[in-house]
Amino acid sequence: MSKVSAMAHLEAMEQMRAVPLTVFRHRRLSIKPLVIVPLTMAGEAGAPLAAMAGTARTAPKLLVVDQPRNRDQRFAFAADLGRIVMDYINSHRLHRRDVTSRGDGPTSRYSDAPQILVPNPGGIKVLADLGRMCRFRKTDGDYPVQPVVPLLGMWLTFLAESAEQAGTSMLLPVTGMLGEHWATGQSVMEDQNLASIMGWIAPADGVSVEQAIADAENPAVCPPAGPATSPEFDKTYLAPAVKRFDDARALGDPTAITAAETDLRELIGEQIKPTWRLMWSAISLLRAVPEAPRTAARFERDLASFTAYSDYQDEGALPQRKRDAAIGAARRLSRLERAQADFEADMAFDDSLVLADLRSVGEAFAGTVTAAETDRVVTTAKNRRVPRPRITVTTDDPVRLAPGVILISPSMPNNHKALIISSAPDEESTQITVEITGGMGRGVVPQKGTVPSLGQRIAYLPDPGWRPTPVFPEPDSIPWTHSSLADEDPDTDTDAAEGWGDAD
Repeated sequence: MSKVSAMAHLEAMEQMRAVPLTVFRHRRLSIKPLVIVPLTMAGEAGAPLAAMAGTARTAPKLLVVDQPRNRDQRFAFAADLGRIVMDYINSHRLHRRDVTSRGDGPTSRYSDAPQILVPNPGGIKVLADLGRMCRFRKTDGDYPVQPVVPLLGMWLTFLAESAEQAGTSMLLPVTGMLGEHWATGQSVMEDQNLASIMGWIAPADGVSVEQAIADAENPAVCPPAGPATSPEFDKTYLAPAVKRFDDARALGDPTAITAAETDLRELIGEQIKPTWRLMWSAISLLRAVPEAPRTAARFERDLASFTAYSDYQDEGALPQRKRDAAIGAARRLSRLERAQADFEADMAFDDSLVLADLRSVGEAFAGTVTAAETDRVVTTAKNRRVPRPRITVTTDDPVRLAPGVILISPSMPNNHKALIISSAPDEESTQITVEITGGMGRGVVPQKGTVPSLGQRIAYLPDPGWRPTPVFPEPDSIPWTHSSLADEDPDTDTDAAEGWGDAD
């Protein structure tokens, strides 16, 4: 945690109210997101208990598994949820627009992408587990499932994998979005409790923050936001309700079965509705925060990813493998690292508070131009004269950036690029010599406003684009220690034989 973040959390604790960490909201928020609040049964891995889903606060749909240990009921639940999710996804697969991609000529992509919101990271894991369990199911043969089940599994896996990439907005935990923008006086772990973090940011009318966070920790007052229910609730209420349903089913009494189902739905509905209301209150709070300028560019990457996977589905997609092969895992890790660096740079470029956070730990700096050689010109190896102005920035910030690092500046035009030449301490400040390398136009004389002037206040941070793209070996070059039969023949993946519980 940097100094700025630490001070914000200390201020929140001292004043007992949440403190903004950013000026902007750095995640896209759809006009019509699909909100899903999942619940799972304690002690049963991958056993869904219920879910409340919908695109409007006033029109939720509650899905309940009367007996979570029953395989048929689990897949009936998956089919019901699958119809909701696929209807929502398909509503974004209606309109495409032409775009121009670099090197590939004109192409097209969908005009909008789906966005699913869950209460916390645990909700993402539930959907990822559900996707893993469903995507290999067969629609014929032994234990057939409805066709929507494997389709749901593949799409949930795609969305869960996209959620691992920084900056994407197709599957997000609301607590994560709140925690990005507000600092509270509690730990990061406690911030994953939706009721608790909302108590710091927007307690109910007439309720103090202290009372709101105390209520958030009391499951009798504020049921957990999932994915697991309260152990006390399971023991006192849920287990007897499930037993009544089992007893009624064993007797074969339709009236008793209907009554038990109704009681169970009402019981679980009372547990899940407070979280549903909190979700939409949080969405309203986040919608009031202005969106960061560079969020639109990241959304274009979401659109490209969504379109590519949608087209793959139309071509007859195969389920994603359980584990990446060696090269696939390396490429995925490289892609995630690059996305993280790009997202952090975008946030700092757009947001003065995030930039201040980086400055406090020496990963960016801001200062005044105290010397400038604006007419400097050099001759390249190709005997071409190009402008290479140099400036000296005097800063009081700690600087841990080495010479040779390429910089971008939120104080200058977007295509401005610079290079650190040297950094020298000067009493309590630091003198940083910077060479301007890009964004000055095509002529020998830089265009007006593209070179910082004497006395100008300017900020710089590292350009994430300077990192070289790693080169990976071909599949036939992988040593036997890093390969397996699954790398050579995807059809040997044993996931298709994975069960999802057979007990009744």
